[in-house]
Amino acid sequence: MYTPATTTTHHLEIRPGEGGDDAVLFASELAEALRLYAQRLGVAVSLEKGRTVVLALNGETLDLSRFVGTHRIQRIPKNDPRGRRHTSTATVALVDAGTAAHIELGDDDVRTDFYRGHGKGGQHRNKTSTAVRLTHLPTGTIVVMERGRSQAQNLLSARSELLRRLNAESVSNAASEVNERRGRQITTGERPTKQWTWNQQRDEVVHHASGKRYRMTDFLRGGLDD
Repeated sequence: MYTPATTTTHHLEIRPGEGGDDAVLFASELAEALRLYAQRLGVAVSLEKGRTVVLALNGETLDLSRFVGTHRIQRIPKNDPRGRRHTSTATVALVDAGTAAHIELGDDDVRTDFYRGHGKGGQHRNKTSTAVRLTHLPTGTIVVMERGRSQAQNLLSARSELLRRLNAESVSNAASEVNERRGRQITTGERPTKQWTWNQQRDEVVHHASGKRYRMTDFLRGGLDD
């Protein structure tokens, strides 16, 4: 039977978008601001650094969904020797990890058929019903095993292979759901996207959906209150 996972870890993924090295720096700054905000409110949070920064929230009380989407920053990058103003982007997505179903093979979920093996393997293998065919009724997945010389050996191997396939499919489906959810939140991550705009010159961060404005210097220190 299918048993849903009992625990869910909430993750924030912060990815650099357009803007090269400055976009990578911006994603890191944005992740640190969100980490400081969670920490200030007493929510335990762990940070996994890399090109994609992942924040794992160990509490259900903090809602960071208003910060998802594409963040666009307008500033003079520190690594530009000519002092030119650039626009870079980073994306924030709220995703749930560990949502893949836990698979158990119940007797009512699997049809088991035995038949005689074919090909090389000796008279015992070809004259007795040692081969096994398992059909997972909920998904239609079929596994055939006839390499072993005994019915018990083939049955054990077939059940192991069926579990492997079902769990691989479950993980793949969960990953597809996460990708779809992420795509709905961040759209494209390109410069014209306007969900959040940071402006260094005005020391301002604007959330376009609500019209709320924050001081950029406060925002970077975790001052994300309305």
